[in-house]
Parts: sequence; structure tokens; C-alpha cells
Amino acid sequence: MTIEVKKSIELISEEWSTYTQSFNQVFNKSNSTEYFKHKYINSIDGFSYHALLKDEEFVVGGCTIIPYEYYFKNEINKVGLTVDVFISKNYRKDPYYLYDMYEKLKKELILNGISLVIAVPNDTAYSYWKNIVKWKDIGFLKYYAIAIRLGNTIGKIRKILNVFSLLTSNIFIAISFFVRSTEKLYLIRINRVSNIIEKQRYTHEHNLVNQQNIFYSYHIVNEAGIETCYLIDFYCKKTKIKDSFTLYKAIRYICRKERVDLILYVGQLSFFQMLLFKVPFRSEPKHLYFMADVINFSNIRNIELIYNIKNWDFGLLNYDVR
Repeated sequence: MTIEVKKSIELISEEWSTYTQSFNQVFNKSNSTEYFKHKYINSIDGFSYHALLKDEEFVVGGCTIIPYEYYFKNEINKVGLTVDVFISKNYRKDPYYLYDMYEKLKKELILNGISLVIAVPNDTAYSYWKNIVKWKDIGFLKYYAIAIRLGNTIGKIRKILNVFSLLTSNIFIAISFFVRSTEKLYLIRINRVSNIIEKQRYTHEHNLVNQQNIFYSYHIVNEAGIETCYLIDFYCKKTKIKDSFTLYKAIRYICRKERVDLILYVGQLSFFQMLLFKVPFRSEPKHLYFMADVINFSNIRNIELIYNIKNWDFGLLNYDVR
């Protein structure tokens, strides 16, 4: 078994092929090699960073870091987002394989100017990253929701609940037309200047809507029989800032155009609005642990700034929770 650190543009055809095969087996997916190339190569560096666990020439594990630029107050730092971490089932006997993969990858990240690594591990992986790799908690990402057809999500007295939720959601949408508020400027936020972020984030599966001075995006997925719309992003194109009116336009558009049961938004909402309601922690589909690892202390002036979730503008644009 060997661990190799490579950039996306350095991967040969066989590595792309066996990486895709192993990933799909682990996660029961059917992603194509082109899907991964789109995801990894469309970045501010023109590639992502990979630690590959290999059995001879066959890739059986991976840990990938995609580079982004984030504002820390008014200074830009290079941040790496950890994605697509896996080891094939037959190769998990050594619990330190993943630790060794990340440690080798970290050296390459520092050489390429990345100061901070962030991640959103699932329930299973969280304990490993916290206790073995020693990442630190930032906080939990929040879920917000509006039930359009409540009966379809609960499964009891369906018709009555659907009529009730359709009526109430339309009332809230109508009232929201008169609400005007704008989000605060977060201390830590992604640099939206380059369009490479949206090019990397979106595929043909996503819906992108431009309406005069407004942009919003969403993705509809059937989650265990519930037609769920994930509202990914919304903002005023002049300011690149979220506001209540843009949210109103996005929710109204989705309700009129799509037949969905539930609209979900993951992230921070720092402005007053009447459409999305915070999902109780116990009712969340899965808990989203937001974590960080500072790997170059010299580039970050205020370390403590990082470990407060309230400082971050981080959500579905930054990371696909699915």
C-alpha cells in the first residue's frame, strides 16, 4: 500500500478511472470521471489536491482538498475545503491510513499557500477527525425550511395538512413582499469576485435563475419519497449580498414553477425574514459538523475568529451537504 499526493492535472487516466470506481462502490453512487474532473479542476488554482491510497496502481482511497479564497475581515486567505474522503471497505484495517493521507497532503497544501483547511464530516467521520486528526469544532450548520406540502413529509392526515400548509405558505409569501432587510457582512466569507466558484459548484442538475437584478439557484432531490428543494444561493447581483426580497422572489418562483413538498436552506440567515423557519436540532436530516484545521498560522492574524460559527457565511454554495 502506498500514499501518493498529486494535483488533479497530474492524475493519469488509470488513476481517474480507478478513483471513480472505488468512490462509487463506497458511496453507492454512479458518478462519472467527467463529474470529478469538473468538480476538482474548476478551482482558483486550476486543480485540487489529492492524497491517494493505492494498491499497486489501483486507487482504493482518497482525500481531496479544493482551494478557495475567503475574506477574513478585509484580508484574503487561501482556504482548502475537504471533500470526498473514502477508503474502500477491504482496506480499512489500519485506522491510521486516513491520518497519514491527510498529513502528507497537508505538506503540499502549505507549499501552495493554503492556510486553513475546513470540512463538514458526517456523524460517522466526525469522531475520527476530532479525536485522531485533532481538528477543531467551529459549530453546527443550521437548517431552515418551509413546508409546502406538509402532509407529504409527515405522512399522516395528508390531504388536510397539505391544504393547510399550502394556504399558510402562500400567506407568508404574500406578506414577505413587504419585508425589506439585508444580511450583515460576515467576518469570514467566500470571495465571490471570480465566477469560477459558480462554475465549479453547478452542473446540469442545478437550476440557475437570473431575474433582472436577482440571482438564485436550487436543486430538487427526492429524499425518501419527499420532493425536496435545496435552495443553494440567492443574492442581489449589484451587491452580491443576500436580502429578504431576493429570498421572497426565489421562494415564490420555486412554489409556482416546481411541485415540491419541502424547501430547505442550509447556512446562516442574519436578516429578518418570514419564509424559512429554523429546523429543531433533533429534527435535522443529519447533523452538519463544521470543523477547521489551521495549517499555516503565520497567514492568519486572528485564530479565534475562525472558531465562532457566527463569523462565517457558509452554506450550500460552499459545500454540498448531500
